[in-house]
Amino acid sequence: MTSRTRTGLGVAVGALGPLALATAWVPIRTRLPNTDLALILVLGVVAVGALGRRSAVVTAAVSASLWFEFFDTRPFERLAIARQPDLETTLVLAVVSFVAGEMAVRIVRQRARRIVESAEMGSLREAAGLLAMGEELVMVIQSVAGEITRLLGLSDCRFETEDPDPARATLRRDGTLVGARRPSEAAPISAAELPVFGQGERLGYFVLEFAPGPPPERGRLLVAVTLADQVGAAFMAQAPPTLPPDPTPPAGGLRVVR
Repeated sequence: MTSRTRTGLGVAVGALGPLALATAWVPIRTRLPNTDLALILVLGVVAVGALGRRSAVVTAAVSASLWFEFFDTRPFERLAIARQPDLETTLVLAVVSFVAGEMAVRIVRQRARRIVESAEMGSLREAAGLLAMGEELVMVIQSVAGEITRLLGLSDCRFETEDPDPARATLRRDGTLVGARRPSEAAPISAAELPVFGQGERLGYFVLEFAPGPPPERGRLLVAVTLADQVGAAFMAQAPPTLPPDPTPPAGGLRVVR
């Protein structure tokens, strides 16, 4: 489910949920104080906030106030309020439901952020562990490709050493995607290249095939760059050592080999 779809679903729930609660209260509205319904509507808005969409909370708070006033304040089923206490209750309902819903949104987003950060650290630990244990280079590359795929929600991720494809975007070290398309084009990014460097030398790149939907957030892209650096370190760790030249010149300027 895309972000836009989740937002649309949240707005729909925010609009219809309070309507359902206010309508269900109609048979008993003359026997119980409408403040009880106001509290129930606040809880309903908080439940909408658990979806993590602020637009849904705003919609739910407005809907709760509107339908509370329409169904459960005198004169019933009219957009009018005859009593001062009912007006005060409606205003308090609008403010409290929005504040409570906003708090629910922030809690949900903070929890989601912690989950993402935990997954990112797990990916880094996995790659660093393979490098520390001296695993073969191909195993490190395969593991990192799998971690990047899960981290970014890719449809495919592979390592290549051929010349880069100019039609693809490039994931830079600052976590930005550049070169994929002109700013006027509306088509989403479908593929990008994540370069792998070792001691300043370009060793190859990961091809990132993005799934349909919005691109990953920058924080995850930065973690992918760090994972690619682990591959670069693995390349350098398994490269054959290069001996420095002998600084001592041979006697007489000549070296005799027998």
